Amino acid sequence: MKQLLTLLAAFFVVTACSQAPQSADPSVITSRSDNWETALNAKDVDALVELYTTDARLMPPNDEAMSGHNAVRSMFGGMIDAGMSGGLTTVEAMVSGDIGYRVGIYELQSGDEVVDTGKFMETWRRDKDGQWRIANDIWNSDGAMLAETMPMTHLMITHEVDDAEKWLAAWRGENSRHKLFAENGAAHVHTFRSADNPNLTGLVIAVNDMDALNAMLASEEGMAAAAEDGVRRDTITVLGEAK
Repeated sequence: MKQLLTLLAAFFVVTACSQAPQSADPSVITSRSDNWETALNAKDVDALVELYTTDARLMPPNDEAMSGHNAVRSMFGGMIDAGMSGGLTTVEAMVSGDIGYRVGIYELQSGDEVVDTGKFMETWRRDKDGQWRIANDIWNSDGAMLAETMPMTHLMITHEVDDAEKWLAAWRGENSRHKLFAENGAAHVHTFRSADNPNLTGLVIAVNDMDALNAMLASEEGMAAAAEDGVRRDTITVLGEAK
């Protein structure tokens, strides 16, 4: 009987070990992570979106959590439109079964200038098609909290334009209007377009220096940019954030 119990105990130990998730080479996610950096620097938002699960959660600093591919496109597409590039460095990565994680540090640049450094943590999941994708992505800056150092005011601006496609094109690419606004007090700008009136467009702007933004908009450079983009100045409506 004692020998039988010993054999049974050994059997259950072996069975439990054989059923436990096996650790895998973390390069299955670190190589995919290299693709993230490549996509950002190539300004390829579609490639970035493909690296996330359809229900992926994003947890950016000083902002609410968001989820889904539209959130990924909006968040990182905004960085691309603002002319951002950057680099990621893996500190630790591990994979077990169909789940993995990666911890690292990041650096964001605007042109040749480093504008932010920080750390991040991702959880990865093997998707139905066998590809590894990011399921949760959280990051935060090494600097002081944005809310403390750069109090934000939000503006909503609507206007009509001569040609909405031309206006939208001015907000895309490396030297887009995002760069002009970012250099003049507007930390983030999101563009909008009416489905009912194609030439009715708008902006939602997070402003950290209202004086600088107003000075730019009233300057020769600002008025020339608006004219070049076909903004009909007599249709401009500005709404401030309700407190």
